[in-house]
Amino acid sequence: MTALALPHINYSRMALDQRETKEWLRAIARHLNLSPSQLALNSGMAASTLTRYLNDNSNSVGITQSSLEKVARYSGFRPNQLPGGSRPGVAEPDAIPFRHDNREWPEWVRTAVEAARGGRNGVEAWVMKGAALDGLGVMPDDILLIDQNARPKSGDVVLAQIVDYSAGTAETVMRLYQAPFLITHSMRLGPGRPEHVDEDRVSIAGVSVGSIRIQH
Repeated sequence: MTALALPHINYSRMALDQRETKEWLRAIARHLNLSPSQLALNSGMAASTLTRYLNDNSNSVGITQSSLEKVARYSGFRPNQLPGGSRPGVAEPDAIPFRHDNREWPEWVRTAVEAARGGRNGVEAWVMKGAALDGLGVMPDDILLIDQNARPKSGDVVLAQIVDYSAGTAETVMRLYQAPFLITHSMRLGPGRPEHVDEDRVSIAGVSVGSIRIQH
């Protein structure tokens, strides 16, 4: 009988990948002020999907790429890109996902967001936190409907990610797209540095297709 040659498995590399993935998931949960169970539910998964994986110390429980992509779509951060809100000098993120379970929002706001989404796949609500676009009338605490399937064109307000490879972080921002650059348009902050969209360090995650304003 001929012996079957088994492929070499690099268990140390697997353990490192698991550790990095778990660190990313925990960082996302902390950044959004959610428990792992809440992050899983908000991302469209069973509550136990992340807790079983994060609490396993034997590396016997895995997580699918599909689950990681769901977290990425919900959070706005690609796998292993850490939230930029944790960087020194960044007081809070520029934009955060709208949380339907956040009871600080009045019931009519949550109802309005669901009505605006209209059950469309790929359309999610995000809350503008910074003043980068106040010159366009996009104010802090405005809720923007972001279509992840829309193709951006010049003049669109877009949700984007800017990666800082030297710091190992990524920041989710709202910007004005003037191809091929992202720019700010702020009366309060003044001119900002244009960012070139290269789909590596700077990438567009979706296009604003509507907004809801609470009060200002």
